Amino acid sequence: MKSALIDFFKKEDKTYIDQLKSYTIIDTIIAVALYVLIMIVYYYMGLINARTGEYYGEIVNISIIVITIIFCLKDISRAGISSRNLIKSICISLVIGIIWLVSFSIIPNLKAGYSFLPLNIILDNAVYYFVIIAFSEEISFRGFIQPRLYPVLKKEWLVYLIGGLMFVSLHYPFQMAVRGMSFMEYLPFFLAGAPMQLVLHYVFTWLYRCYGNIFGATILHGCVDMTIGLFG
Repeated sequence: MKSALIDFFKKEDKTYIDQLKSYTIIDTIIAVALYVLIMIVYYYMGLINARTGEYYGEIVNISIIVITIIFCLKDISRAGISSRNLIKSICISLVIGIIWLVSFSIIPNLKAGYSFLPLNIILDNAVYYFVIIAFSEEISFRGFIQPRLYPVLKKEWLVYLIGGLMFVSLHYPFQMAVRGMSFMEYLPFFLAGAPMQLVLHYVFTWLYRCYGNIFGATILHGCVDMTIGLFG
């Protein structure tokens, strides 16, 4: 039993590993450039939201999805879009995601006396959190940016460590700007949420590495975000 459990968590998709080791320094430069661009755009999106109340998250994140796909038109699997192990990845992610929602949203909110939001609002939230947020982050970061760090970092564990810090920091610019805070003023708020985001990053990365597609990670990512999308 113990051996089977260890093998389960050590499982890796061969195609994913082959792709990881096929990237070049040019791929790394492109990936880092995209990462910097996203950070800048998120910051200015936060400034606009703080000053005018306008929110352009849908447009920005859909644009990020399109840009990532354009970069990988010759082989979309190099952005994590693949049918390999699709059913397995979806099933394991749904199980984990449902447990997460029940544990961290449904039970606590029902105990606190809150009611479910109307179904149409829940569906709108689901589209936003699963597609606009989860899918855009998974395809752009887990599918594209993070694996292309390998030519410079050389070791998988270092790719996932540095990648994790980069992923968590993606949430910094918008939140800092929308709150009208300086880098140092927002730092305590960032550090409070960073550990859990880092843990989730490693789970999402494990799902991608294990099954060779980003759909499982996207589903779990969406479930995590939907903890605030079910109750009013």
